[in-house]
Amino acid sequence: MTYKLWLVRHARPEVDEGICYGQTDLPAQSQANYTAAQNLAHALDVQSSAGYLVYTSGLLRTRQLAQALQDFVPGLDLQHDARLKEMHFGNWEMQAWNEIPKENIDAWTNDFAQHRFGGIESCQDVLTRVIAAYQDMLTELKARAKPDEKCQIIWITHAGVIRALNYYLATGNSTIEHVDQWPKTAPGFGEWVQHTIEV
Repeated sequence: MTYKLWLVRHARPEVDEGICYGQTDLPAQSQANYTAAQNLAHALDVQSSAGYLVYTSGLLRTRQLAQALQDFVPGLDLQHDARLKEMHFGNWEMQAWNEIPKENIDAWTNDFAQHRFGGIESCQDVLTRVIAAYQDMLTELKARAKPDEKCQIIWITHAGVIRALNYYLATGNSTIEHVDQWPKTAPGFGEWVQHTIEV
């Protein structure tokens, strides 16, 4: 069966520009969150007969968007999956990016796959857990699929997770080596990309 997969980035969080926040559990800006939910609901065409299976990372800013979306699209099938959290930046969480020593940034970009920037998690770790979440989702879809089912899948997640899954879907590679292989762009706050997937 064919499904549409929406990879949605949470709304702008309550944090100053230029701060490395990763898995810090920040709330989204209230008005930005409402607007993001409204825009997403409009794009989903809620008048259709499709059901919606929604996964969030479990962090507050993704749960807030899912909750706001429910006001426009009642009856969402909502699940939380911690594997959809942003990369954990360890010691650099809530530090200004321009105050992180250049040698630490260079160490990361020079060993992009395996270096644990901040001491907790590497990009390969993120890629591995995101692929695992995606594969488990496919397994769940296969188990529940009905011939007449119309269902769209929504991940409400983070820029790093969206980049990781975009990389995997574009290349089929479950490993990464160099920083120049990583997607340079991601949706803006409250925006999304779409994929069509076969299950």
